[in-house]
Amino acid sequence: MISPDLLAILRCPLNPSKTRLLLEGNHLVCERCALKFPIKDGFPVLVVEEAELPSGCDTVGQLPCQCEDSPRHA
Repeated sequence: MISPDLLAILRCPLNPSKTRLLLEGNHLVCERCALKFPIKDGFPVLVVEEAELPSGCDTVGQLPCQCEDSPRHA
C-alpha cells in the first residue's frame, strides 16, 4: 500500500514537472502518458524500462509526453 503522502509527491520520471501518478491496483499510472509502473513488495518501481507501455505504444518514444516534448523537424 502506498501512503497518500507519498503518492502526493511521486511523479512520472519521464516528465516529473507536469505529471502525477495515480494508484490503480498494483500499479502507479501516469495521468499524462498512461505508463504503468509496478509496485513490488510495497515499493513503487519508477524505472521506465520496467514499466508497462499503454496500448498503441510499442516504444517509449511513442508516448504522448515524448512526442509533444521532442523538437519538430521539417
